[in-house]
Amino acid sequence: MRKRARLVLLRAAGPLLVRAAVLSGMDRRGRALVLLNRALVYAALTAVVGAVYFGIITLGGPLLGSLSGLVAALAAGALFHPVRLRLQDVVNRLLGSERDPYRLADRVSRTVQEANGPAEALASAATATRRALGADGVVVEVVLPGGRVRRVADGEPGTHPSVVRLMWHGRSMGWLTVAGEPRDPALLDMLARQLAEVAHAVQLSADLQRSRERMLVTREEERHRLRRNLHDGLGPTLTSLALSVDEARRSLASDPDAAETLLSKARRQMSEAVVDVRDLVYGLRPPALDGAGLDEIGLESALRMLADAPGPRVDVVVPGSLAELPAAVEVAAYKIAHEALANVRRHARATTALIRVERRDGLWLSVSDDGIGLPEQRRQGAALMRARAEEVGGACEIDVRPGGGTEVVARLPLREAG
Repeated sequence: MRKRARLVLLRAAGPLLVRAAVLSGMDRRGRALVLLNRALVYAALTAVVGAVYFGIITLGGPLLGSLSGLVAALAAGALFHPVRLRLQDVVNRLLGSERDPYRLADRVSRTVQEANGPAEALASAATATRRALGADGVVVEVVLPGGRVRRVADGEPGTHPSVVRLMWHGRSMGWLTVAGEPRDPALLDMLARQLAEVAHAVQLSADLQRSRERMLVTREEERHRLRRNLHDGLGPTLTSLALSVDEARRSLASDPDAAETLLSKARRQMSEAVVDVRDLVYGLRPPALDGAGLDEIGLESALRMLADAPGPRVDVVVPGSLAELPAAVEVAAYKIAHEALANVRRHARATTALIRVERRDGLWLSVSDDGIGLPEQRRQGAALMRARAEEVGGACEIDVRPGGGTEVVARLPLREAG
């Protein structure tokens, strides 16, 4: 009998012993916060449930009679659990403590969703993370394109912080630095995963902004190229043509042979002007991009059409297949080849040129000629070709060939640029 009584007492005291063991593992400040938290919750709970119980008995006694006590007990029992949860949440916020990690993570998520943009979301997430962890300071660092780092801090991380790498689908987005040792490593890991999502959004926003800036630069370079070609190429050709026609008109009566020579010169200048106009129009909208488009006629066919234009002989060499190239890479390769050939025809004084396209670790494009090298006009076109390559994550170089002439070499990746 005595043994059975001890067993009953042990079972009844078990939960209290577990709580005492947990409290004994905390520091003095932690135990004080837990005890204060419970005292406030249950004091408020007693007041609310007691007010409901005695209110029903007092006010409902004349109507319910002997049933008032039963109704009051049922109402108090029904309200006990939801009121306790509500009071627990209020006290947790009042004392700055929270026990449910999922509720904390949800609070951080809602804070991020209410932000106006990725940058604001990152700052809000850092503040919410510091509050959730109860840390003195939190620093979030996100690696942006080009190696730049965006740093957001809330508080000071101190001299001995904890550092967690922010990983998004196996890719490192940056770092989370928390002051001191984390009280709940599992909660820190959960919040780090949420911050990694925000960091990825910040990276995407920076990528978008960088792409917009490159588009603006490319557009201004296209305008500059068009102005330069009109001013330095077509303009002088038309002026010289007008002078030749005027001189031939004056010489027609007195010296027909000289007039014929001048008209022959004017005819050559007209042919040059037609080539210049065609190059300008093709530069604005290449004909291979109209109608069927590059995706249907293929890059090789488009380059052979480009090589058939008037001017020096242009050979096209394609060792291997160019099937199933990314559309952006095809367009970039075509426009680089177009700009390179336009420079050859205008400035190189070449007799032959060669276009070579090959699939290796990427798409390799080279345009070489036997001209005079790199005059200043050709150097100006190099910036536009480099911009075309960089738009798809590639690179383009232009240099003088050892045997004479110039060679443009572009390497374009066959995967999406990250």
